[in-house]
Amino acid sequence: MKVELVYPSRRRKAFQRKRLLGIVRWPFLFVAYFCPIANICIGGKAWSVIVLMSLYMIWSMALATDLVEYNRISQLIKLLTDSCILMILIDRLLAPGWAVSVVPMVCFGGLVVSGILFFTDLRRQKQNMLPLLTLTIEALIASVVFLSVWQDMSQWPYIVMGAVALALLIACVSVLGSDFKRELKRRFHIR
Repeated sequence: MKVELVYPSRRRKAFQRKRLLGIVRWPFLFVAYFCPIANICIGGKAWSVIVLMSLYMIWSMALATDLVEYNRISQLIKLLTDSCILMILIDRLLAPGWAVSVVPMVCFGGLVVSGILFFTDLRRQKQNMLPLLTLTIEALIASVVFLSVWQDMSQWPYIVMGAVALALLIACVSVLGSDFKRELKRRFHIR
């Protein structure tokens, strides 16, 4: 018996993408090396950290996308997480004071949009339950920590974010029912 190995031919689009990444990589690396050096030489606030985070966001979201977990919900949550980190960096390094109320609003919007994406196509998206579950648990933990630690700030954004995260978690568990447990067993290999 003769076994013939037949591999799929590589598409032209894959070659073009690889060539594009090879060309774009050098300006990205130049900016990534030049900005911290320029920031150290000029002095002042650490604006180069924000430039590096922005470069990372552009590279990971647009150019070198994920090979695993590349779906709508995971990409939205990745964009949401990176945007919140960038906003916190801008708040801490350049213009302090505004991220305390803006970040939970952005997280609230991300929770609502990811919940809509999850529940509109529940049959296919229940495999993407883990990123949504992680986002809701992180939002709950952040709201509880902020509400218990900082008493002097405006707390309504964190109350709303925590309430939406809790409602989304309850809705996810109640709608999926036994599928929720089955998906957790698949993801974490529990009995």
